[in-house]
Amino acid sequence: MTFFCIADKESGLGFRLAGVETREVASRSNALEALKVALATEEAGVILVTEKAALFLRQELDNLMYKNQMPLILELPSRGGSAKRRSVGDYLKDIIGVSV
Repeated sequence: MTFFCIADKESGLGFRLAGVETREVASRSNALEALKVALATEEAGVILVTEKAALFLRQELDNLMYKNQMPLILELPSRGGSAKRRSVGDYLKDIIGVSV
């Protein structure tokens, strides 16, 4: 099982440096294509979506999160968000019990 990330441009670099397959998106059509690729990637057990990228995919993500058990879809804060946020590692630890 691997991670797949759909991210805005500002956030994507960090995930790629961590070795996570990442698709950067800047529009709804880019985001839909990235989601299609992520769902077609059989070994992708966790799809990470940054909050800025999730804005393009809100309806699709909500449907997937409530209807499917796999893959697990996690929405994470985008880099440079306006509010003080918890780290990605803290989110992962709370949600799936993995300390990064």
